[in-house]
Amino acid sequence: MRRWKKTYLFIIFTLILFFAKAQDPQFTQFYAAPLYLNPAFTGLTYEHRFTLNYRNQWPGINKTYSTYMATYDYNLNALNSGVGLLILQDRAGTAGLTTTMLGGNYAYRVKIGKFSEARGGISFTYCQKKIDDSKLIFNDMLITGASVSKDASGIVPINYMDITLGGLFNSQNFWGGFSAKHINQPNVSLVGDIQPLPVSISVHGGYRYIIKARGSGKTKLEEFVSGSVNYRHELKYDQLDIGAYYFKDFINLGIWYRGLPFKHYKPGYPSRESIAFLIGFELPDRNIRIGYSFDLTISTLGINNTQGAHEISLVYELSKPKKRTRRILVTCPKF
Repeated sequence: MRRWKKTYLFIIFTLILFFAKAQDPQFTQFYAAPLYLNPAFTGLTYEHRFTLNYRNQWPGINKTYSTYMATYDYNLNALNSGVGLLILQDRAGTAGLTTTMLGGNYAYRVKIGKFSEARGGISFTYCQKKIDDSKLIFNDMLITGASVSKDASGIVPINYMDITLGGLFNSQNFWGGFSAKHINQPNVSLVGDIQPLPVSISVHGGYRYIIKARGSGKTKLEEFVSGSVNYRHELKYDQLDIGAYYFKDFINLGIWYRGLPFKHYKPGYPSRESIAFLIGFELPDRNIRIGYSFDLTISTLGINNTQGAHEISLVYELSKPKKRTRRILVTCPKF
């Protein structure tokens, strides 16, 4: 009886992971993953920008979610454009549900004022989704006691193209934008039926108050506070990330809240997920920023069960010294 109970719980947990991953991978430090957040951010740097992101969510639950991402983008200033590349891999569950993405971004900007601009962007991403069915237990295996399932032959990797559109208003101290992922609604079923990926909308923005800065055009920020918000909507589900961080010299500290405290999808199911704490460092005159965040689970799952989530980001900018004197290239936000 105990063996059957263990098998039943395994199946239920695997199914939860399987269907939950219809949702997109996410980052607490969304501001440190600009090309993934919104293709309109592509090229919003002086010249070259490299980013690395890693997220390990709920390590207390065996092999739950882990996400790796690397991006590169370049500012084509003479063409008022930006181009970028993105590669991401997300793994979930004991059955290794794996999503791999390879994408190209393009953005174009139009100057509105002396220190403001409007930007539009598009991303084309080639994706593959697969699962290791040898780690799953199927119904025919439970009935016959066989170690290999005939039902598993119906599960095959799927490849598809995904398209994202985005827009952005960028100014000296304020930025606001939106992105729409999966506008082509690709089929992501692994079992041969039709399962279109729903459109996912993100609306995001922020404000930065500069306390102290120096240099030509105040391009070198020494102290500021910044608040950001990211609201996402997909089908009947919503998520809100809101928080702020404080930067001084080469250290920044932040705190974020994820959830919708006034919305209940079902009675007794409050929409609160986590509180995140951030610490980051900027290496002086090296244009390297490193961030670490920890998500403290406040949902009914509990921190003792999930052990929260860990996330690391690294952003490196490379440019000629004269390029960094042009403030209009990088106003706000400061990723």
